[in-house]
Amino acid sequence: MRAHVLHEPELEFRAGNRHIDPRYGLSVFGPADADSPTAPHQIPVALVGPAQAVDGIQSWLQRCQNRIEAKDTKSGQENLHQPFPGFSVDSQFGAELVFDSALVREIPERQLRRLARADVASATADAVEIYAEAARSLAETGRCRVVICARPDELNDCEDRPSPVASAPDEEEQEDREAGGDFHDLLKARMLTLSAPLQLMRKETWTGIPARTGGQVTRPLQDEATRAWNLHTALYYKAGGTPWRMQRHSTDLATCYVGVSFYRSANGQELHTAVAQIFNERGDGVVVRGGTAQISKSDRQPHLALSDARRLLLDALSEYRNNHGHQPARIVVHKTSNFTPSEIDGFHEAADERDIDQVDMLWIQRRGAPHLYRTGQLPPLRGTTVQLDARSLLLYTRGSVPYFRTYPGMYVPQPLLIRLASRGTDLLLAGTDILALSKMNWNNAQLDERDPLTLRTAYRVGSILKQVPPDARIATRYAYYM
Repeated sequence: MRAHVLHEPELEFRAGNRHIDPRYGLSVFGPADADSPTAPHQIPVALVGPAQAVDGIQSWLQRCQNRIEAKDTKSGQENLHQPFPGFSVDSQFGAELVFDSALVREIPERQLRRLARADVASATADAVEIYAEAARSLAETGRCRVVICARPDELNDCEDRPSPVASAPDEEEQEDREAGGDFHDLLKARMLTLSAPLQLMRKETWTGIPARTGGQVTRPLQDEATRAWNLHTALYYKAGGTPWRMQRHSTDLATCYVGVSFYRSANGQELHTAVAQIFNERGDGVVVRGGTAQISKSDRQPHLALSDARRLLLDALSEYRNNHGHQPARIVVHKTSNFTPSEIDGFHEAADERDIDQVDMLWIQRRGAPHLYRTGQLPPLRGTTVQLDARSLLLYTRGSVPYFRTYPGMYVPQPLLIRLASRGTDLLLAGTDILALSKMNWNNAQLDERDPLTLRTAYRVGSILKQVPPDARIATRYAYYM
């Protein structure tokens, strides 16, 4: 077996300019849709939270209108931490946040004191009710593009409980715990029908003071420039903008990427399906909720019946057509469990019904893949691949990055294991797609996210949809779930 390193995929920014790093591209060229008449140049934001938090958030966001210097780095590794250029109409973002005292809802201190005295479940439920009512009153004015909520310090739900693991967690466990907790998921679930998406903020984001429990830091805190990058990129996207796009050559087929994941209902009795779609032309994410899944007796994994797989993909293709006005020429389905013959047949039937010839089905395993070792102290390069056999590929989406001249992670990187469930799929092309999709997370402006967005969005969507009744109307735009 021989290792091969894929080229780092470039992203597209304003006027078709390209670069591998989202931060560099935004700093030098500006957002991909900057010249579009519908780009969000003015972004009215609403604020919800205690008076002190609202003041702190607004003050820090106004500070972010100007340049914020990067964290000091070792010589030669300056690309690892880049200065934030400022978020204003005069910066390359070409957009600014607009504040209005009429778009503020302060949460009274007496209500917050009541949360501190209640048990975790009651406090979380009460906090969701308080914040949901305030956010709804702001969104219904029709005057704000995003509602920013200051997460109440008085809560001690599962987002803040320390890990039961005594030793340091590995990277995968850390990512799983950060996928969302009670207050975040319940509040997002309540707000899926609003006209403006939510952005939750923790106190340490605007104060720069790490959260502590029992005198110990509970979560690592990013440097100020990185916090500004990640937050403002997310706000730009939630306001309807496109920070960057996946690169597409004129000869590339129009592709619809579909990520399939499963989640249990809040009562734990039913297993449902969540789908997040990523369209490579603009990077728009659209959510489609599927039917009930079943645990297979053979592999103990969730799977769909043929009819449910067919309906799921048909609904996804309908949403694609609604957004683009045409059908894709190629469908790529990513799933974290193996494809059964029924699922394969169901997806093929849906594609045949829409006259789509090329369907790639990829089983992406996040755990249990063999590890590679590289000469020296640093782990394998990001993009390192090894074809294990005709239908299996090992891919490092996290690893040492030549552009950074180091490995930027805290834990030993774990590769993805990609297995084909469809014939005629080019394994290296599939790996390149996954590497590019790993850069399409607008919550993280660093270029080395581990999961492709197809799967990352599906995880987050599922954690929120489990709190929503099966027959309830939901938002289809991914901005409401991130």
